[in-house]
Amino acid sequence: MKKFLILILICYVQNTFSQYKEPIIKVDPDAVINKSEEIPTVDTTPEFPGGPEALHNDFLKKNYKMPNVSNLKGKVYVTFMVEKDGTLSNIKVLRDIGYGTGEEAIRILKLSPKWIPAKKDGKPVRWQYSFPINVTGNEPPSAAKLNNFPQNSSVIPVIEEENQVYNTAGIEVRPEFPGGEEALNKYLKDNYKNPQKDLKGKVYATFIIEKDGSLSDIKILRDLGYGTGTEAIRVLKKSPKWTPGKQNDKVVRVLYSIPIIVN
Repeated sequence: MKKFLILILICYVQNTFSQYKEPIIKVDPDAVINKSEEIPTVDTTPEFPGGPEALHNDFLKKNYKMPNVSNLKGKVYVTFMVEKDGTLSNIKVLRDIGYGTGEEAIRILKLSPKWIPAKKDGKPVRWQYSFPINVTGNEPPSAAKLNNFPQNSSVIPVIEEENQVYNTAGIEVRPEFPGGEEALNKYLKDNYKNPQKDLKGKVYATFIIEKDGSLSDIKILRDLGYGTGTEAIRVLKKSPKWTPGKQNDKVVRVLYSIPIIVN
């Protein structure tokens, strides 16, 4: 009886430890799950050499180049296939926060050393793997230099650049669609035309809300195909002007991201 209880306790501890160490996306709007089309389950999942701590604290932290953007903070969600020989293939960005954060994630993963592949019945198998990369923007070099002016300098530093783009995270006054979020959802629902019958899902778009409330630099992070991204751009280009964001009581440009429901 004691041996049986000890065996159960060991299994529980191993299961808890593996769940803690495995850096998969558990709370993600797209419900990303590590999987493989060929096999539903494996005996052991792929692992970066040295484990998750080596992946995040050594490899990613030391090699990922953070963008020079003030107040930028968020996560880049990536997915890729760990092949039987441990190499990574089919590297994709599910969602980024702009400013080249997705491209940088792909660059880093292409440089990754070989992983320990997943195993099924003692044999290496291909396995799709997903996880988030934490991103925090750096202060732009020009702003850093201006901050270093001596107090008795005759030069008046201007820290905020005229065309600086802020992220919604940390901004004092967020931009808003006229009428608020409910009005935005109604606008999208009334104007978005589903290009494919019975197609359902979400299109993720990002754009800059200019100081005059107009939208610029409209981009599609991910769509459903069949022209769903093109239709999203068309609708956003027709959008009425927003109430712009503010920082330090000044109207500023703000990067904004939204999901558009297609049904």
